[in-house]
Amino acid sequence: MAAKKKINLNQCFLKSRLTFCLLKLKKILFLYPHLKALVLTRQKAYKRTKMAFGPPTRRLLVLDFDETLTSVDTVNLLRDLLPAHRRPKDINLNRDGWINYANSIFEMLRLAGFSSTELRNLIAAIPPVPSMVEFIKHLYEACDPKYDIIIISDANTIFINDWIAKHSLTKCIKAIFTNSAFIVSSDGLYVQPFNNNNKCPLSPPNLCKRAILEEYVMKRYGLGIKYERVIFIADGAHDYCPTLGMCKDDIVCVRKGKDLEKKVRCYRKRCKVRPLLLLWTTGHELLKLLESALDCVTISCI
Repeated sequence: MAAKKKINLNQCFLKSRLTFCLLKLKKILFLYPHLKALVLTRQKAYKRTKMAFGPPTRRLLVLDFDETLTSVDTVNLLRDLLPAHRRPKDINLNRDGWINYANSIFEMLRLAGFSSTELRNLIAAIPPVPSMVEFIKHLYEACDPKYDIIIISDANTIFINDWIAKHSLTKCIKAIFTNSAFIVSSDGLYVQPFNNNNKCPLSPPNLCKRAILEEYVMKRYGLGIKYERVIFIADGAHDYCPTLGMCKDDIVCVRKGKDLEKKVRCYRKRCKVRPLLLLWTTGHELLKLLESALDCVTISCI
């Protein structure tokens, strides 16, 4: 009881001292108005500093894989390992999709004596598009704005994971949306379709990139993460669909000379593609174009 009484007395003493100090401070500020102005100025400066160091602006960077990150198409590279007369016939990709074509190539390579390890090593060793690896690493390391980086591709999980690991990009990529790949018992590669597309006429039957992108943005919003803008970097004809769902604050970065550039030039006015369009050839050039378009402080110098 004595100890409790002593604690209560100490608390009363501290409260009385605090009240006395506050009254004295008010009296000083009343007598010296310039000190009051100084205190208010310091308070405003503190609030501005607190706001400046608040949560960073977030942007979503969406990457294709084949011929956006890699310098050549992965499946075409493997196809060229076969003699011309043994290669599968070209198919209607919009009708049959890439999956059947890729699986037929993998099966022929297995029969020709290529192991899955050999094929994976070949894919991992594909050179990147010039300076794109550095471009991704620099945006990943940016503090404000903060970039979330994802890959949406019609390639497959094994090729993408092997390639980004080889180029030390695994930690930079927040999510990968692509077809699942497996090593079958006979040591061959097999790809299973992503299967999210039943309706889109602009996409292959197994994968609509626009649907994936829109679903991802909504899920992140549900977690309290709102992106200031989306930046989509791609090259292929099937990358056209996502651009139709993007808004005027977003940016589409099209690799020069590829199918996506031709499609955008052909349909831009008719379909009223709203985001800003940038044409690029290297990661260096892309970084400069983005900095200029965003009118921001240099993200970083590669």
